Amino acid sequence: MTPAKTQTVLRFSKPGALASALSLTSLPIPRPAPGHALIRVHASAINPSDQKNIEGAFSQTTFSEHGRIPGRDFAGTVVSGPEQYIGKSVWGTGGQNGFEQDGSHAEYVTIDENYLSVMEMPSNLSFPQAAACGVGFLTASMMVGKAAPEQGEHVLILGSSGAVGTACKQLVKLAGAVPVETSRKDGNGSINITEELPSQIESATGGKGIVAVIDTVGETTLFKKSLEALSSEGRYIIITASKSPGNLFTFNALAFYRSNLSMHGINTLPVSFLQAVQQLAKLKKGFEDGVLTPPASIDETELQDEKAVIAAYEKVKAGSKAKQVLVNKNV
Repeated sequence: MTPAKTQTVLRFSKPGALASALSLTSLPIPRPAPGHALIRVHASAINPSDQKNIEGAFSQTTFSEHGRIPGRDFAGTVVSGPEQYIGKSVWGTGGQNGFEQDGSHAEYVTIDENYLSVMEMPSNLSFPQAAACGVGFLTASMMVGKAAPEQGEHVLILGSSGAVGTACKQLVKLAGAVPVETSRKDGNGSINITEELPSQIESATGGKGIVAVIDTVGETTLFKKSLEALSSEGRYIIITASKSPGNLFTFNALAFYRSNLSMHGINTLPVSFLQAVQQLAKLKKGFEDGVLTPPASIDETELQDEKAVIAAYEKVKAGSKAKQVLVNKNV
């Protein structure tokens, strides 16, 4: 059998509406530069940042003569590179994949072979499961790191049922702290964010209060309520902007500084690929031990089906609770 010389990739040549900007095309399989390895991609996830990138939200995105291949997360096998890694299952995320260099929504990617030592996938995850973890757990790791809860402390998680929020819950528990979940209705042991928070927090924490808020929602009213609910010296961690004019949040600065509060924004885009896979490597044992789990709901779409791929991107834009993952049928 003659080895394939071309691959199917998803690309866009300029920002625009998903249906008109995205298309499948055939390109040569990349030839790794010296010191680089070739990865056959088995699965790659679609993140909100990928969808927003297609629609022009990021000014740093550049285009080559073939356009730009989007995608940040992937899982696959090493097909060329250092002999000891050939056939190994690996996962990756982060860096400028899909922005300033081609990303993972393709059948193959190349990476620096020096990174392979920290890219081994958890042995108990499938390729789609591993691909679904990347940006979500990278973001959650950074947020929980800034929250820095100690043993037994309580952390309020806004958007606790979403992809990043769910990962945050797991990592807060892994740190020995207690995640306080939120919802828009009563029950299930969570705080109802449509009601006043102080009495609910008092009850949920046994009077201990919350040392950090992890905000994956970015609603102006909820921001104000949650910030005011923080204990002295608490930390407010946020990954999304307000949808108000000018993306503004307002708060009482006097109360803020008198309570010694701090606020931290988290952005994974400047994180290098090496930094990102090093963070995933720290989580590998947690997955293998069953302490950490991939998204419970994953929708798989064949990369080679253009109409279905665009529909998967549209699901991400619509806020689908299921993680959208592209799978390579040619493996």
